Amino acid sequence: MLFHFIMFELFKLKRQKIWPLVIIIPFVSVFLGYANFLANYNVLVNKAADNAWLEAWTQVTLFYGIIFLPISSGLFAAFVCRTEHLSGGWKLQFSLPIPKKTIYLSKLFIVLAFILMMQIILIAFFLIGGGLINIESTIPWSFLLSAVILSWVGTFTLATVQLWLSFKIKSFGIPLGINVILSLLVFAAYSFNAGMFYPWAQPAFAISSPDESPIDSMPIFTLVITVTFLLSFVVSTYTFSKSELK
Repeated sequence: MLFHFIMFELFKLKRQKIWPLVIIIPFVSVFLGYANFLANYNVLVNKAADNAWLEAWTQVTLFYGIIFLPISSGLFAAFVCRTEHLSGGWKLQFSLPIPKKTIYLSKLFIVLAFILMMQIILIAFFLIGGGLINIESTIPWSFLLSAVILSWVGTFTLATVQLWLSFKIKSFGIPLGINVILSLLVFAAYSFNAGMFYPWAQPAFAISSPDESPIDSMPIFTLVITVTFLLSFVVSTYTFSKSELK
C-alpha cells in the first residue's frame, strides 16, 4: 500500500515546479562555489599537501550545506502538501480506508527522495566542474560519498519537522519562511561544537570537509543526528496520525 501511495504522490507532483529545483539548486551551488574557489585559488591551495578537490568542496558547501540544503528540505515539504491545501485533498485522503501514517510516510519518502536526487546531482556537477578547470589532485571518493550520505541523513529531522508544519499551516509561504529564518541561524550554530544539536545545522556539519568541519567526534555526531531524527519522527508521525480536519 505504501508503494502505491508513493507512486500516487509522484503523479500529483508531475506538473509541479519542484523538478527543476532538483537541478537548479546544485548547479547554482557548484557555480558559485567554483567561482569563489578560482577567485581565491592561491589562498586556498598554497601548500603541496592541499587537495584542490577538498578546497573546492569547502567553497561549494559554503553555499549549499549552510543555506540551500536546509532551505530545500522545507521547500520540498511545502510542495508535497501544496496540492492537498489547494484542492481539499487532505479531507479526501483522510476519508480513504488507509492509515494516516501511510499518507505521512509516503510524503516523507518523497521529500527525502528529492533531497537524495539533489545530492547525487551535486556530486555530478562538482566532478564535471572540477574536470572543466583541470583539477589534478586525487579525487577523495570516500570522503565525498560519506559526506553526501551523512548530510542527506542530516536532513531527515528537517524533513519531518517541515512536513508537519506544511501540513498544519495552509499557506505555502509561512512554513517556508519559518524554515528560511531557522536556516539563517545555521551561521551562528556552525561556529560552535554544540551547533551539531541544532537540526538545521546538522547537514552543514555533515557535508563539511575534514579540515573545515567543527565536528570533534563523528560517532557522537552520528548518534546525535540519529536520535534527533527518531524523536522528531515519532512525534510528527503520532501527531499526524491523530490529526482531525475541521
